[in-house]
Amino acid sequence: MNSLTVSVIGPYRSGKSTLVNKLQQKKGAEEDVSFFFFKYGGKNVTLIDTPGDMDNPAVLASVLTISDAIIFCVSPENGVNLQVGEQIIMANAAGIKQGMICITKADISTADELAKLKNNLSAIIKNTNLENFDIMVVDINNDQSMADIRAKVSTFPYDSGKISNSFKILIDHAFESKGMSVAVGVMPTGKIGIHSEGMIVPDPFTKEISINSIQINQEDVSSAEAGDRVGVAIKGVWPWDLPRGVEIRKKGTYKDIKEGELSVDVIPLYKQELKDDIKLNLICNWQNVVLTLSSLKRDGNKVTAHFNADKNFCFDQNDKMLLINKDLPIRFLRVIGKPVII
Repeated sequence: MNSLTVSVIGPYRSGKSTLVNKLQQKKGAEEDVSFFFFKYGGKNVTLIDTPGDMDNPAVLASVLTISDAIIFCVSPENGVNLQVGEQIIMANAAGIKQGMICITKADISTADELAKLKNNLSAIIKNTNLENFDIMVVDINNDQSMADIRAKVSTFPYDSGKISNSFKILIDHAFESKGMSVAVGVMPTGKIGIHSEGMIVPDPFTKEISINSIQINQEDVSSAEAGDRVGVAIKGVWPWDLPRGVEIRKKGTYKDIKEGELSVDVIPLYKQELKDDIKLNLICNWQNVVLTLSSLKRDGNKVTAHFNADKNFCFDQNDKMLLINKDLPIRFLRVIGKPVII
């Protein structure tokens, strides 16, 4: 299908939601995040509009772990502030390597303000995964400017190799329709068809299921593949058994655990103490689990530890993860790094 998931991020009052509304052609579910869709240049693009309020960084962390690319909005009104810095660090830690930076509110900014912000952004993304991102000044009231963004997104490469990996659907919400539950979410890897069999995970939601029908952007289809945001109808499951964070995966292709060992290369700018009994949040797709660390050892920036989670989580070798300390005040960096389950 040549489909991509692109998250639109940026701090409060960065103009990102206004930009998304100009780009989108069809709107999806809206909760603390909103889903939009557009097609351009042979690409089917799911846009995820993220909260600008960073009081709880876990939502943005989740969105970044499921995204193929980002559109990062920054306005001269706010400049390169603490939130911009933290979001750049989080995107870099999540391994985001495709995207663009949009300088918004150009219509109410001077040429000097725009040039200064562009120079500051170029400096702060140096030596990160975002280093080669185009920095574009955008005017949301200019149709050509919006077309330029769509055209840029359409050049982001699609990794067809993901189709050959085992399928998984990262559920963001569910509802009842015609006596069946419809689970909706992005499918980052694999391929499914009607009657494909899978597992609802992690424990205690575990259940074998069969897919009765598939929709993409509210249109019935016979199959879907990596990159699509799908709605799949399944029998014998209630919508409340499919909360955000529950996933549908191919049987036998994942680990489902509550306790184990991890390692993490701590971001040098994270200055808070890590010690036994500290509670941290592990983000994997829409899953957000609280880990209590013990037997912690540190060698330079590398930390290894045993962990006990407050609930089970599932993962495979292709999943992105982030470790954050979401309870720190917003003035502190809350991103610790990218954990590896040993």
